[in-house]
Amino acid sequence: MQCDRLFNIGAQSSDMRRALLAVALLLIVIGGVVLYRQFAAQSFDTGGRYDPSSLDNMDVIYADRDDIYAFNEGYSESEDCPWAFVHNGIDYFFRNGSPVLAAAPGLVVSITTPDRGAGQENRYHVTVQVRFNASIVLLYNFEPWTDDPDSAYRQLRLLNVAVGDWVERGERIATFLYLASGAHIHFGVIKDSTAVCPRPFFSQGAYSELMGLVHTYHPDWELCYP
Repeated sequence: MQCDRLFNIGAQSSDMRRALLAVALLLIVIGGVVLYRQFAAQSFDTGGRYDPSSLDNMDVIYADRDDIYAFNEGYSESEDCPWAFVHNGIDYFFRNGSPVLAAAPGLVVSITTPDRGAGQENRYHVTVQVRFNASIVLLYNFEPWTDDPDSAYRQLRLLNVAVGDWVERGERIATFLYLASGAHIHFGVIKDSTAVCPRPFFSQGAYSELMGLVHTYHPDWELCYP
């Protein structure tokens, strides 16, 4: 009996060591990925295309205010806002066929087609990420409002950019596909991997234009609710 107990204790100790080793190896891998991403971002080079030192002249992403049919959500970090939920960007409700413009220059680093899962009427998205500098990425999440993957791929085919392309401020990056009520683009500013209020990054003229749009629908709303 004593030997059995010792054997069980030894086996448990061995299992514990293997578990700890697995956790340690996982942490090393994760740390390596994080360090690689940090190095890649810090070594970001625009090749002289534009000054990446700061983003303070961002524009709206529509060509004409009439291309937008609603404004329902801005940026919020709590439920204490008019739309009553946390929202890490601003939503542009485009009419079908409207041009979508780059808010700032940058490198297209990612185009993905997220699937929110079965049962979601707004299931398939198309997400474009454009890196402005070492710390700032602009997110354009196209939400045509469909649960049909073939319909979502129609939006993908309407993109004017591909991964590896450099875009200029005001350049047409896509044509918007409106498939059902609620269709919009979720636009976000990601700084050091965290979504932030986009207001400080707009030019004064663009911010005034955007707030003019917002106040057309909601005269007392702000753009951001921290």
